[in-house]
Amino acid sequence: MATEQPSETVSQVPTEASKPAKLPPIPKGATIRRRPIPTRTPSTRASRRIYITPKTPFRSVTARVRKQLDKNLREASASNKAFTNRLASNKNASLDERVRAIQRHSASKDGGIGLEDAGEVVVLGTGRAIQKVVEVAMFFQKQQDCIVRLKTGSVGAVDDVVVEGEEEEWGGEGEERTRMMSSLEASIKLK
Repeated sequence: MATEQPSETVSQVPTEASKPAKLPPIPKGATIRRRPIPTRTPSTRASRRIYITPKTPFRSVTARVRKQLDKNLREASASNKAFTNRLASNKNASLDERVRAIQRHSASKDGGIGLEDAGEVVVLGTGRAIQKVVEVAMFFQKQQDCIVRLKTGSVGAVDDVVVEGEEEEWGGEGEERTRMMSSLEASIKLK
C-alpha cells in the first residue's frame, strides 16, 4: 500500500513582506509635480518606438506605423540588392562560385526578399493610453501583411512633492516619489 507524502503547496495569497509599501501621504499645502515617464532606447537598430498618449489621434498612429514599416521594408530590400550588386561586380567568378554564394546567402536568410531584416515598430502606452495601444494592435492584426505581439509590463514614474514656497526650485529640497504604472507595448512586424 502506497503512503502519501504531504505535498508542498505554494500560497497564492501575498504576504505582508511581498506587498509593496504604500507611499506616505503628502504634507498639507504640498502638490505633486509629475515628471515625464522615462523612455528606453530601442534594443536594435531596426526597431522604432512610438509613444502614445490617450489624446493621440488613432489615424495619426496608424499612419506613422505604416510609414515606418514601409521604410523598414525598403531598407531591407536595399540590403538584398547590395548583395546582388556585390555578386554581379565579381566578373571573374565562375558560375559554380556564384551559385554557391547565392546558396550561402539564401541559407542564411531563409530565402525570400529579406523581411526578417525589415525590423519592427513598437507602439507603447501607459495608464489610460493602454486602450489606444490595444486599438492600434487590433487594427494591424486585421491587416494581412502584419504580425502583432503584445507585451505587458510596468514602468516606474518619478514625481516631485513640492511644498508651497519651493515652487521656483525644480528638484531642489522637494521629495521624490516613485510610482509604478502599467504599460503595454505592441510589436508590429511585416510577415
